Amino acid sequence: MIYILVEHQSTVDTTMGLRLLSYMCQIWERQRREHIAQKLPKDERRFQPIIPIVFYTGDQRWETLSSLETLMDLPEALSRFVPRFDVLLLDVKHETDEVLLKSNHPFGWLLTVLKEEVSDIEPFVEALLRLGEHLHSLPETERSVWQQAIYYLYLLIFFRRSVEEQAVLEQIVSETSPYLGLSDEEEQLMQSMAEHYFQQGAHQVSIETTLNILTERFPNVEVNALKTRLEAITDLNRLKQLSLNAAIAENFHAFQEALNAD
Repeated sequence: MIYILVEHQSTVDTTMGLRLLSYMCQIWERQRREHIAQKLPKDERRFQPIIPIVFYTGDQRWETLSSLETLMDLPEALSRFVPRFDVLLLDVKHETDEVLLKSNHPFGWLLTVLKEEVSDIEPFVEALLRLGEHLHSLPETERSVWQQAIYYLYLLIFFRRSVEEQAVLEQIVSETSPYLGLSDEEEQLMQSMAEHYFQQGAHQVSIETTLNILTERFPNVEVNALKTRLEAITDLNRLKQLSLNAAIAENFHAFQEALNAD
């Protein structure tokens, strides 16, 4: 078994090496407690190797990940006592489309649009149309795989682009969504998001959008219990990110972890 640790960053963090090491130690400590709870014999206890990945979506280029040694004024004789481990870095905004599309996976196609999230309208729409052409060429058997991807894409457009662009961008997504088998409820939710945007403040809209998405995706969970927590968040960008988390979280617990994260 291999444990893959993905840390999403929107800004460059020179202390990332220390943060990742802390996360890795917490993971191994949890595995140790599980070994004890399962009463495994000591000679059968094995920890999972961890592959740490920094998924970086910021605009500033992240040249290299700083090692723990660079955070210390360290004589060479003591360098061998500092923990060392490799970290994979995906700098989305500065990666080529060729690399992102190498596996032809939906996630890679989404990243080609994410690269242009703060660009002028022309390159953003160009990336969106290129994605639309790809979706239209999909065989029927693959379209269901894209349901969650197009849902994320719609939220990305809604929360990252200007109000003036909403109409044309919404039309592009609406023309694509029928190919993906979205339910009537999902399409209505998407349409209502645009309507509410002009009627209410962005802060309240973000909260309502998050709760609506969670209700749609996890109908057996009492999501309204989170409303007070969300209303206590004053950072609009944080609320918008949580809306995206609600759309892509594997399960409700994963969303709760995103909500509890610093």
